Amino acid sequence: MKEDTITTGFRICPKCGKHYHGTLALSREDNEDLFTKTKERVTFTFDGWDGESYDGESRTGCIYRAAIKGYEEVRFIKVGKGLHYIDEDSSMIEIATGEAHKEAEWPVDVARA
Repeated sequence: MKEDTITTGFRICPKCGKHYHGTLALSREDNEDLFTKTKERVTFTFDGWDGESYDGESRTGCIYRAAIKGYEEVRFIKVGKGLHYIDEDSSMIEIATGEAHKEAEWPVDVARA
């Protein structure tokens, strides 16, 4: 994806080719069409970048699967208006329990209706 953020401050969406400014956001329609909630659950941590989980505090959420080629096996979760993916290669120890949890990353927001 080519990003022209220095001269214009805008970026190009790799999916639709539209220009955007700031954080990329999926439309509600794309969010509902491309991601399906499963019965799977995962315990994860944000590893401090959410401003709260500096000691690995964990949360549990439902897994969503993507209907996007190449992302079928990626585990996604929804927290607030954000869609996050589980980084299978990154775990963090929760200080309070000593348990290791996968780290969640933030690839995209979901736009308001």
